[in-house]
Amino acid sequence: MKRTMRVAAFLLIIVMAVTPTACGRSRNGSEDINASSSAETTESDMAPAYRKAIDDRRAEYKKTGKYQKVTYAIYTWTGRPVGIERIQEAMNKILRKKLCLEIELLAMDFASYGQDIHLKLTNNDEQIDWFGGNVIGYTLCVNNGFCYDLNENDLLNTYGPGIEELIPEKYQEACKYAGHLYGIPPVKDYAITTAAIVIGKEYLDAIGYEYEEDENQEVKATWEEIENIYLKLHREFPDKTVFAVAGNQFAQGSIVDNLGNDWFGVLLDPTKDKTVTNLMESDEWMDMVKRMYRWNKMGLISPDALSDKSSSSAKIKSGAYMSMLAPSKPGYKSQISSECGREMIVFSLGQNIIKSTGITSVISCLNQASPDPIAAVQLMNELYTDPQLSTLLVWGEEGVDYVTKPDGHIDFPDGVDIQNAEWYHTMNWEMPNQYICPSWVGDSLDLGSKIKEFNANAETSIALGFTFDNSQYTAEYAALQNIYDEYANQLLYGFLDPVSGTAEFNDKLKKAGLDKYIAEKQRQFNLWLAVNGKNR
Repeated sequence: MKRTMRVAAFLLIIVMAVTPTACGRSRNGSEDINASSSAETTESDMAPAYRKAIDDRRAEYKKTGKYQKVTYAIYTWTGRPVGIERIQEAMNKILRKKLCLEIELLAMDFASYGQDIHLKLTNNDEQIDWFGGNVIGYTLCVNNGFCYDLNENDLLNTYGPGIEELIPEKYQEACKYAGHLYGIPPVKDYAITTAAIVIGKEYLDAIGYEYEEDENQEVKATWEEIENIYLKLHREFPDKTVFAVAGNQFAQGSIVDNLGNDWFGVLLDPTKDKTVTNLMESDEWMDMVKRMYRWNKMGLISPDALSDKSSSSAKIKSGAYMSMLAPSKPGYKSQISSECGREMIVFSLGQNIIKSTGITSVISCLNQASPDPIAAVQLMNELYTDPQLSTLLVWGEEGVDYVTKPDGHIDFPDGVDIQNAEWYHTMNWEMPNQYICPSWVGDSLDLGSKIKEFNANAETSIALGFTFDNSQYTAEYAALQNIYDEYANQLLYGFLDPVSGTAEFNDKLKKAGLDKYIAEKQRQFNLWLAVNGKNR
C-alpha cells in the first residue's frame, strides 16, 4: 500500500505535539510521551480532506450546539466499569477540541458481548460505530453485512493515516476478506506462545511446589508435570475447582491453525502443512479430548463447566478456581495476575507462532450502518496515535486511577486496588495502541520493543494473509457450526466419552457437508498458495 507524504507529515505533527509531562515513560521504552490537551495537530498542516471533515463538524456544531457522537463498543471481563462516564468525559474534553466530536464508550461483559452486539447490529435500532468483530466471528460479521470496507473511497488512507503507518501492510492484508479491508487489529502481540497453564502462586506454595522462572517469567513444563501438580492441588483444596475450562484448547493451546476462522478444515502444523485436515479426525484432537475426559473424571473440572459462561480469569479471581489455559507472551505474567486478582505462575508448554488468524484474533470493525464513517475513522486514528487519549482508555486518569512512580512505572494510588478500582479493565490488548501508554508496575518499561521482537522472531503460519470466502457455503457453515456448538465443548470439557463422542460428532459433521466444505477451503487455499508463490 502506497504511503504518501501526507501520512509522514501527519505523523510528524503528532510526534511534535507530544510533550514530556506526567505520563511517564511509554510502554515501548521511549521518553515521556504525554500529549497535553493543548498539544494537538495543527489544522494548517493537516491534509485538506482531513481538515475539511473537522471544519464541517464545527460548522454544524455552531448551528446546533451539539457535538457529533461516535460510539465504541468494548468488552471487559466484568461488564461496565464504574468509572466509565468519568473516563469518557475526560476523553471528550480532548476530542471536542481536537476533532469537534465526542466518543461514547459502550462497555459490555465479554461473556454476552457476541450475542448482544450481534443483536444490536441486526436490529440496527441504536448507533454502534466500532465493535469487536472477533467476538462475533470476523467471517460471520462480513457475511452478515455488518462491516464497512475501510479501503472504500480511500477512507482509511485519508482519515486514518496514523493507523496506516502503525499497522504494516502485511498485517492489513491478513485482515482482508475477498480483497476488502473490513477491520483493523490493535497494535499488539500477533504471535502467541501456545499452551500456557497459569496457576495461582498461593496454591503452588501450599503444596510446596518448587519452580524456577526464566527471564520471561515463565516455567517450562510438560503436560505430565501439570497433571501431577493438578492432582496435588485437588487433594490440598478439595473445595476448589482446579482447572477453569474455556474451550480454547486448540485456538490458544496448540499450533493448530483454524484456517478461515473456523474449525472445519485446519492446518495441523501451519509452519509447513498445505493440506487442509479435519481436526476432529486427527491425533491432536483425540489426545486433547482424552486428557480432558481424564481430568474431568479425576474431579479437576467443575460439573457446571458447560453452563458457567464467565471467563476463566473471573473464575480464578472469585477464589473458587485455581488455574486456566491461555496463550503467553512477553509481560503476560503481569497481565494475567492483574486479571486474576492474585499472583499467577505461568507454565509454558508450547511454542511461539503467528497463526493465519493471529492478526484477526482481535479486530475492530466499523459498522456498515455507521452514520458518519469519516468521523468514526478520524476518532479511531486518534486512539491509535494520541498518547493521552490512549492512556485514558487503557489506564484511566492520573491521580484517580493511577499515579506515576519515580522510575516511570505507574501503579494504583493509595487506597485503590484491583477490588475497588473504577477503571481497571485489564483489556489492554483489546485497545487500539497500549504501547504509547506508560507501563504498569511489574511490566518492563520496554515492553513494546519486546513485543515487536516477539512478533518478528515467532514462526509464522504459511497461511498468514489467507482468508476463506465461505459466502457460497453459508448453509453448510450454519449447519456445521450448530453441530460444533452441540458437541465440541462437551468433548473439550471432558463430559463425553472421547472415542464414541468424537465418532458421533464426526458422523453428524459429515452428513452436514463437512467434506464438501473442507474441499472448497482446500481449493481456495491452493489457489492462494499459487498466486502468492508459496506452492513449492
